[in-house]
Amino acid sequence: MSSDSKAIFDYIFNLTVPGVKLELSRVEQFMELLGDPHQAYPVIHIAGTNGKGSTAAMLATILNAHGVKTGLFTSPHLLIPNERIRIGDVLIPDDFIIEKVETWRPHIDSLGITFFEVLTALGMVYFKEQGVELAVFETGLGGRLDATNVVDPVLSIITAVSMDHENILGDTIEKIAMEKAGIIKTGKPLILGKNTSAVCAVVEDVCDTKGSSITYVPDVAEILESETKQVLQHIRISLADQIFEVRLPLLGLHQTENFSNVLVALDQLDFDLDQQKIQSGLDELQWWGRLQPLQLDPLVLYDVAHNPEGLERLLESLNESGLKDSVLIVAFNARKNITGLLNLLSTWSAPVLFTIFEGYSALSQEALIQQGVDPTAISQNPQAAYAKALELRDHKKQSICFLGSHYLAESLFELFDFDFYHNGNKK
Repeated sequence: MSSDSKAIFDYIFNLTVPGVKLELSRVEQFMELLGDPHQAYPVIHIAGTNGKGSTAAMLATILNAHGVKTGLFTSPHLLIPNERIRIGDVLIPDDFIIEKVETWRPHIDSLGITFFEVLTALGMVYFKEQGVELAVFETGLGGRLDATNVVDPVLSIITAVSMDHENILGDTIEKIAMEKAGIIKTGKPLILGKNTSAVCAVVEDVCDTKGSSITYVPDVAEILESETKQVLQHIRISLADQIFEVRLPLLGLHQTENFSNVLVALDQLDFDLDQQKIQSGLDELQWWGRLQPLQLDPLVLYDVAHNPEGLERLLESLNESGLKDSVLIVAFNARKNITGLLNLLSTWSAPVLFTIFEGYSALSQEALIQQGVDPTAISQNPQAAYAKALELRDHKKQSICFLGSHYLAESLFELFDFDFYHNGNKK
């Protein structure tokens, strides 16, 4: 990367604003200056606390398998910001980012556009210039005031909603659900994934007010069977008088629920529910950090679960997959609900170790000890934690699972020689 290119990327990263201030008006002004690129193609808009990224990724890859040129916008990234914007398996190129940001810089500075808002704009413009036929946008935070909410989607999806980012979105599940429901547009259909009655009530009220139809996924799609074989889930789901049998490259019951969201979305959009095309899309899915196998012998997994509901679902998935004695290695972001996460981890019968990722938001060793963590269970880096986990295993088939943050990815991919840029193959 040239010095000029590095300067542009440094500029983008420095737009990260501590203490997020969500505001849609400046994004609307920015989009208008850019010619409202998001109006050039149909959009599917997805919000939720957990599962929205996996739902978006599966939906986009299956749409591409149906011959629909589909853009995918997700967040956060694991290694580089380019991951957030892709068409098929092609990431937005550096040259495009550099050229656009150099051109937009006066607008960015005058409007006070943030890092996430710049990335959102890049995705919207890139998809327009590449001529996508449809785009799938995942919200970054919340929904109502999220930068992606400038879109007027043909379909909205809300996945599982739970407590997270309470300092920004609200301190009750109802308040958080209301923020997520902010993506619902007047007269446009909504698909609601499996949720609590409290969340459903909030979302239903918003749909009634806006005259939007609502389809509750558990009412129309039934998971008949799920069996884990090595690193695949073999599942059977019924929908619209059809039974779908697929190999899902994402583990855990929550991923079968996310896949149910996808099937219902395809049906809502009147796509041909062709099982061969659906499987073809799933076979091309690249969605790392979701119970991702980093190594097979011994089996080492990595999951980005970072809030209590996500962790609860991860622990359930390990149990369901026959991995209930996995040694856990956890790294926390200091901004998360540490007490709630530790309470869940205390129920795990196998060893739980802790480590620290690189970055300003990492929870330090001192903070872990203040939370009651045994100092002997803490390692300063993932490599040292992995060595300790190997020593603690009782048998050769006992797996190890890293979890807790997207920020673990870089060190783990390096440690296990995982090539993110070449379909996950070893370097």
